[in-house]
Amino acid sequence: MTEQNTTTLGENAVWARGLSKRYGKKDDPVLQNLAMTVERGSIYGLLGPSGCGKTTLLRCIVGRLSVDRGNLVVLGEKPGTPGHGIPGSLVGYMPQEMALFNKMTIRETLFYFGRIHRMSSHQIDERILFLLQFLTLPDQGRIVDTLSGGQKRRVSFAVALLHEPELLILDEPTVGVDPLLRERIWEHLVKIAGHDSLKTTIIITTHYIEEARQANTVGLMRGGRLLAEEEPNILIQKHHINSLEAVFLKLCQNDDLAEGDDLENGHVMSAGTTDVGERTPLLAGNRGVEFSEEIQTDHIYEHKVITTGSRCTCGLPSGKNIVAQFLKNLTLMKRNIGFLLFEFILPSIQIVLFCLCIGGDPYNLKVAIFNNETSGFSHLFIQNLDNTTINKVMFSDLGSARHCVEKGEAWGLMTIGENFTQDLITRFSNSSHVSNSTLDGGTIKLYLDMTNQQIAVMLQQTVAEAFETFSRSLLTMIGLNPDIAQLPVKLGEPIYGSLDPSFTNFMAPGIILSITFFMATGLTTLAFVVEKKEGLLERSIVSGMTPFEIMLAHVWTQLLVMTVQVGLLLMFALLVFHVPYKGPLIWVIILVLLQGFCGMTLGVIISVVCEEESSAIQLALGSVYPMLLLSGIIWPVEAMPQWLRYISVCLPMTYGADAMRAILSRGWTLTDLPVWRGYLVTLGWGFGLLALGGFILRLRQ
Repeated sequence: MTEQNTTTLGENAVWARGLSKRYGKKDDPVLQNLAMTVERGSIYGLLGPSGCGKTTLLRCIVGRLSVDRGNLVVLGEKPGTPGHGIPGSLVGYMPQEMALFNKMTIRETLFYFGRIHRMSSHQIDERILFLLQFLTLPDQGRIVDTLSGGQKRRVSFAVALLHEPELLILDEPTVGVDPLLRERIWEHLVKIAGHDSLKTTIIITTHYIEEARQANTVGLMRGGRLLAEEEPNILIQKHHINSLEAVFLKLCQNDDLAEGDDLENGHVMSAGTTDVGERTPLLAGNRGVEFSEEIQTDHIYEHKVITTGSRCTCGLPSGKNIVAQFLKNLTLMKRNIGFLLFEFILPSIQIVLFCLCIGGDPYNLKVAIFNNETSGFSHLFIQNLDNTTINKVMFSDLGSARHCVEKGEAWGLMTIGENFTQDLITRFSNSSHVSNSTLDGGTIKLYLDMTNQQIAVMLQQTVAEAFETFSRSLLTMIGLNPDIAQLPVKLGEPIYGSLDPSFTNFMAPGIILSITFFMATGLTTLAFVVEKKEGLLERSIVSGMTPFEIMLAHVWTQLLVMTVQVGLLLMFALLVFHVPYKGPLIWVIILVLLQGFCGMTLGVIISVVCEEESSAIQLALGSVYPMLLLSGIIWPVEAMPQWLRYISVCLPMTYGADAMRAILSRGWTLTDLPVWRGYLVTLGWGFGLLALGGFILRLRQ
């Protein structure tokens, strides 16, 4: 019996027994104890209503899904076995979705899949010429997006036929195709299935049940089970009905009756059992093989392990696959040149806006001034106020001046007492006998609108500088040392930076990194979402690519885009707006590229996790502000509560921003702790996220 079964398995392209599959623990099973046999070099028509499990079964056959229970052998091996060509070039797969790159031409589409299947350019050209003529396709230079629905379906069919696979799986290939072409397609399928040198096995699903009479075998599927599996003519003769559709209807009615009887008897029969009774004729397709024999297939192939579940295929990523995906990505970018140019210049626009809008001194700030001194030197003080910063609005009474601030027409109120000059001179010349009233009279009072801290601080600084200048002039006039007006604190030459620091210089390093990081995140956020949704990811993987290879190709493509972005970004920041950089420029460039790589891998993870574009975009946008606020880019980490600092140091940009500041402002190199720590953390995050993305991809697939 073992020898007989071994021979049977060797002759069969697909051999399945007891297959069960459900998508969730509480969901109804999609496949229920299913048995299926597809002979090599035959056409197998898989028929059944929508939702009966046809597509799920096909995905199990091509290795895209693992079954929960049962045994499945395709072309002598379990799908996904290391070294097996399924998924890979042994199978040609046409899914229900178009699964085509809309912005590529017909020729570019076929070349992409041809490269994956290791076909030479000459072989691809020959097959393209044949397929264009056979499927009456338009010019190979036509963009897929400009084709009609029927033409797109024929291009999808051409992709499956391109490399002349040993197993051809077609999910609804003739939908939307005119009858004459449908007849030609079936003639070609019959030809390649019966050809001695090709011996192609074809599994086809179709809505046109009667056309399946041309198949060698049909499997009539319902509710995750095969009601029958037999040659079409034999089925018609057995049930004494002249149409295959009527046979299917009768089998469904009998199946309903059988299920009702089973429920009345208190038990449920599973498809594939061989109990005698009304169910037995329905299962003629199982060809009398009982499951007590079939489940012993683990002993048939001693050199194979036929088990359920997915198996990890080990090995290095294929350079040819990555190149094929990379060239495809470049082609798609070339088709959308306007958006590509926008991607190039957007970071430059952001850094230009940052340098123009952030860090500058506020100017033309209205200040209400009430000078109660009629004679003296108070007017000299008012003249010393910086006219660029302060727009002086003079008032003759205190109430009107205060009301101006209360209405929001001025940023502050400045008052000068009636004996300001005399009290100030007394304060300077006879400091040991100065009363509180004299100190108060020689003081300028400033009442500010403190709702805007930056403006309030700027006004305080401007008034303080004007008062010091005025005091030095006054002391000189009365013959005293003008240095008395100086605060008893002297700022020496700074160790790093300048005596006139700019907030721009503090934020610029982090802003440069954050622009690169989040632009890279945005570039790759939709990398997999769109391809997954349109069936393109599935088709590429069935053709032999691994998810990790696709991910690497996306990373390399976006690295190319990011290199241009970083070049323009640094040119505007360092050369146009003169953001100071004291360290080696090469370390700045490398750190920015590494941060971009890190953001790119975060985008890949978002695209892998999310199923819809909207959720991916929301997740990417939702990560921007928390990371900006927590990474010490907008405000120093030292100002955060202690518990938030622990979160901050765990983020990828925090130490990177510190390293960037150390290089730009201090001129430090990799020998200094903040710099090499920033590089180390950035590398760790980048490759860690890349590995996590590959793991999640494999887990989800």
